[in-house]
Amino acid sequence: MYSRPITHMHRTAFVILLDCSTSMQATTSLNAVSMSKADAVATVCNFMLDELLERATRGQEVRNYYDIAVLGYSDKSVRSLISDPNEEFIPIDRLAKIAPMPQTRCFDQILDDGCTTSAFFSLRPWIEAQALGDTPMHMGLAHTAIILEKWCSKPENQDSFPPIVFHITDGEATDAKPAELINIARSITGTQTNDGNTLLINIKLCTEEGKSVLFPSDLEKQDGNTNHLALYEMSSIIPKQLEPLIAAIANHTNPGPYRGLALNASPCEVLSILNIGSESVNII
Repeated sequence: MYSRPITHMHRTAFVILLDCSTSMQATTSLNAVSMSKADAVATVCNFMLDELLERATRGQEVRNYYDIAVLGYSDKSVRSLISDPNEEFIPIDRLAKIAPMPQTRCFDQILDDGCTTSAFFSLRPWIEAQALGDTPMHMGLAHTAIILEKWCSKPENQDSFPPIVFHITDGEATDAKPAELINIARSITGTQTNDGNTLLINIKLCTEEGKSVLFPSDLEKQDGNTNHLALYEMSSIIPKQLEPLIAAIANHTNPGPYRGLALNASPCEVLSILNIGSESVNII
């Protein structure tokens, strides 16, 4: 289980599900640059999409290693944030054909000695920041379950490494209670290929400076927050094969199993978590 190499014959799927509600207008910091949470999440998502495209490129050819969906939910709707708004999953080779031109970005980076230096890099603006309306989280999760059921049921995908869903939010659902969210999340993790069940990783962005909880184990106690406990129950148990990668990212000393959950995560931590998508799959 969770061992199928990724090839153009056995591709996998990634879903990035974003809370695009009004609360994402709040300010956060990415590499010491102040910006809205929506801008920060768009930036780290664009990093991941660039990384996935690079990993699928062999010479001048982009191989069809995975299908990608980037979905946003807000104001009583769920929509695709890349390419055709009516088309959720897009093969990486087709996504490459509509890739936007890279833009040069600059970030100030603080070095180990306390000095600051400017770093320039290129980044494609795959998605734009959005922050408007309520938080229909249940609707977003339900839509994700539907498209994953369709993807997993296709004969050409049934022997593939199972999909990975990254759900990024900073707030509470306005369309469901915690028990309802847990039930719909199980509709997502209940989808499967012959190589395992879909992995759901829930990421709650921080609202203020504080200690992050990254990939807690079943041995660790939660903080008693009802919504945090719901996110914990919604999240997948990380497969044993991925535990060393998770332990390195979260700097864990205690053993797994770990939950696919991050609480009070900073944008930089979100980027590290999203990188699991490109680092966890065995591309050949």
